Amino acid sequence: MGLATALTTALTGLSAAETQIDVAGNNLANSQTAGFKASQAVFVTQFLQTQSLGSAPSSTNGGTNPRQTGLGVRVGEISPNFSQGTIEVSSSPSDLAIQGEGFFIVQGSQDQDLYTRNGIFKTNSENKLVTTTGNLVLGYGIDDNYNIVKTPKPVPVEIPLGNKFVAKATENVTIEGTLTPTGDLADTAQVIDSAVLSDGKYDRPPTGTTTTVVPPGANSLTGNYSYVVTWYNSSTHVESRPSERIGPATVVNGNVTLANMPNLPVPPDVPAPGYYDSVRIYRNLNSDSSSYYLTGTVAAPGGVPGPFTDDQPDTTISANTPLDLDGQTIQTNTKLVDVLKRDGLNYEQVFQEGTLSFQARKGGRLLAEKDFTIADDTTVQDLLDFIGDATGIQTIADDPTHPIPNSVNNILNDTNALTPGAFIQDGKIRVVSNNGVDNGIDISLSSFHITTLTNDVVSTNIGFSTSQEAAGQSAVADFTAYDSLGVPMQVRVTAVLESVTGSATTYRWFAESGDNQGDPPSDISVGTGLLSFDGEGNLISATNTKVSIDRNDLPSDKPLEFKLDFSNVSGLAAQSSTLAATRQDGSPRGQLTSYIIGEDGIIRGVFSSGVTRDLGQIQLARFANPAGLEQVGDTMFRQGVNSGEPITDAPNANGLGKIVGGAKELSNTDIGRSMIDLVLASTQYRANSRVISTAQQLLDELLNLRR
Repeated sequence: MGLATALTTALTGLSAAETQIDVAGNNLANSQTAGFKASQAVFVTQFLQTQSLGSAPSSTNGGTNPRQTGLGVRVGEISPNFSQGTIEVSSSPSDLAIQGEGFFIVQGSQDQDLYTRNGIFKTNSENKLVTTTGNLVLGYGIDDNYNIVKTPKPVPVEIPLGNKFVAKATENVTIEGTLTPTGDLADTAQVIDSAVLSDGKYDRPPTGTTTTVVPPGANSLTGNYSYVVTWYNSSTHVESRPSERIGPATVVNGNVTLANMPNLPVPPDVPAPGYYDSVRIYRNLNSDSSSYYLTGTVAAPGGVPGPFTDDQPDTTISANTPLDLDGQTIQTNTKLVDVLKRDGLNYEQVFQEGTLSFQARKGGRLLAEKDFTIADDTTVQDLLDFIGDATGIQTIADDPTHPIPNSVNNILNDTNALTPGAFIQDGKIRVVSNNGVDNGIDISLSSFHITTLTNDVVSTNIGFSTSQEAAGQSAVADFTAYDSLGVPMQVRVTAVLESVTGSATTYRWFAESGDNQGDPPSDISVGTGLLSFDGEGNLISATNTKVSIDRNDLPSDKPLEFKLDFSNVSGLAAQSSTLAATRQDGSPRGQLTSYIIGEDGIIRGVFSSGVTRDLGQIQLARFANPAGLEQVGDTMFRQGVNSGEPITDAPNANGLGKIVGGAKELSNTDIGRSMIDLVLASTQYRANSRVISTAQQLLDELLNLRR
């Protein structure tokens, strides 16, 4: 019985040694397998044969110990060693290693969750991150705005290189430069005035007048004379523009008679019947052929004027009312199609129905071209508003907290207040810029073009000239901003020296963009505020640093709003003021060209425009008892009955390790230890074999007893 027991006991030893050799051999075989976790065979005694349980001590006996004979060994467990493997730098950005606890979550062939420490990943034809065996790597996805979405169920991670495009709206613009406290205060605006413009609605010129020489009279006139006539309303004192020149009329015997003068106009030439009730006659002087004076008025009962005989000498009429060559000048409600400009006694229609294209200069820099539709009922006030908007002139309404100041008036014989904007002044269109040299508006001969209803393009010149030059220290910065679609927008910031006191220097900044699409669409002003500097040139305050650009004609996020950072602008003295936009954080459309994966597992895509966006996040899992996981091959595990439930979260959270991008975790096989395990296992195997051979020899001796 004893020898048979020895044989079976030795057999368990042989089996244990074989298991030890298998485990050590597997560890050595996977010593170059990334993410492999070496295992260790743990042995326990199998059964015991109890010969005596022993006895307890007594007063006369010290007691005896149990007598038990072991009956062999068995494998208690084969336990993976989840200690950290060596992390080695990889040449691929998609290779990942976990430093600390946790497993990558991958999708099995049956859509089940599997777990691995092998972080050698790549992208497949669908731009999804997969393992070397094609299993999808799972994690958190993103929404349309590239925000990480932590869904309860992990989703495949996608890295769409070359197939993803993005743009970034500008949020911050850094302005640098020096705004000196020296130089002229910007208290003077550029003022430009057009030629005098007439309202043709009420100024239809009389036509058809003839002259007739009559018999000698008082012999009051001598020389050659020319005449013009106008229609006149004796109640409202509205007078039409003059007729074409009549004459020269030769004086015979001191008299000139005007006969066959035109009848007074009726609607639609004038607002109402009887609007004009008489005809006024003007004559030049023999000594001055270009100056005309009133020489008489002829009543027109029933709208038909009678003849008029002129016999007044020059000395008499030179004291009379001079002729107003322009007639009734424009008002805010004058229709644009009725606006006339005079050249001598010739009158030109300035505007006609169609599309007006307008492009002025500001501070010598060309502004964006803006369009304005002229219809039959479009008024002068509509044009004034358009000019003010298209030139970016800012008024008190743009900054009611810190009102924009008026300009000083240095125009000779002009005492009117110079408020920024476009107005009518003495029959002229007056444009008053904001103060400062770089805010000065210039409208040239080529600033206006009209595309008519028949698609003809004609130039329109209303004769702007400078009445007052701008003055004052100023500086300009131009830069490009981007909306949410990546559409570029040109923005200009102009700063002018508004005031200098014993304690502070104050500049006012103006922002404008020709790409503004607001209401009205012609308005290019997009912001204004004040910058104050202390006695050491440090910026102490900046008001309303937000710029707002409307995008009504595009599906971009609207409005585009970004902040101007003036913190790097100095108020120290300099020869001149300077400004420059040194940084803005928006970008145009860009293509995904590369990516990086951070410690937090977030995949950050880098686009060709320099923008980075989150593309997803690797998700990790950990178990209360990772040794209880079931190995399923391909360096992967699945949840076991004794592993506990997976605890999933982002890396570096909830006890999980961090991700090392561009690296891989090597096998944690200890080759030296495994070799020792092999030596010990082979020794154990030989020793147990010797037990069997010894038991065999003893059995042979026993069988030989009968001989």
